[in-house]
Amino acid sequence: MLNNATKSISIIGCGWLGFPLAKFLLAQGYTVKGSTTQPEKIISLRANGIEAYVLQLNPALNCDNIAAFLDSDLLIVNIPPGRNALVDDYVLKINNLNDAVKASRIKKIIFISSTSVYPELNNWVDETTEVDKNSVKAMRMFNAEQVFKNNPHLQTTVIRMAGLIGLGRHPGRFFAGKQHIADGLVPVNLICLEDCIGVIAAVIERDFWHKTINGVAPSHPTKQDFYGLAAMLGYGSSVSFIPEKGKYKMVRSVVADAELGYRFEITDLMEWVVSS
Repeated sequence: MLNNATKSISIIGCGWLGFPLAKFLLAQGYTVKGSTTQPEKIISLRANGIEAYVLQLNPALNCDNIAAFLDSDLLIVNIPPGRNALVDDYVLKINNLNDAVKASRIKKIIFISSTSVYPELNNWVDETTEVDKNSVKAMRMFNAEQVFKNNPHLQTTVIRMAGLIGLGRHPGRFFAGKQHIADGLVPVNLICLEDCIGVIAAVIERDFWHKTINGVAPSHPTKQDFYGLAAMLGYGSSVSFIPEKGKYKMVRSVVADAELGYRFEITDLMEWVVSS
């Protein structure tokens, strides 16, 4: 449903999540601009009705027309740090982007973060749980979140996504053919593409700002049950796990349910594997 207070949206990172999100928002009636780091993808984005730009953060911001790209009501920042990113490098990228945002008319930000910020407490964690201050990766992401939250001119909502699965990311591929995988009894924390888009859309439609939301399915099967079934059904491959339970966490999305009023489409991950 179109929110008349937010008519134009820019999305940084039109990849696995950003591209289908852009198409969904276009179908809802929004004007959508999208960025990619790869010039060859511009044609595909434009063919789908997305006003496309090349934007790179290395860590300096380079864009063919940053003023035009940021001429929108809302900016969705979907640029994960990557496995090998330096801690300071990622936060510097976000700071450089924030400097450009300050010079634009952007007033609303959705920052896509990760549930990796939470410590493994061998228990439930939710939006009230303190981040893992002993983890370099957790603090890197948390510090990036704060860049936009500390900008007094912005209404910022952070969505901490769990492990991403869905179109093009079938979970069976992660362990297919592998044997003796550790921590087979550890619960998984995942979210499907449909619900990634659903949570983001709900934030926009309901003007849900100055919040932190966990994007995670309410289902937490064990690693061996979920990935074992996924590998068998998706790839016809058997997988063996060590039936042990090391450090873990079960991430709960309290804010999405109690405050945003969002109901997850995928509530049973085992059923999803069978039907996907």
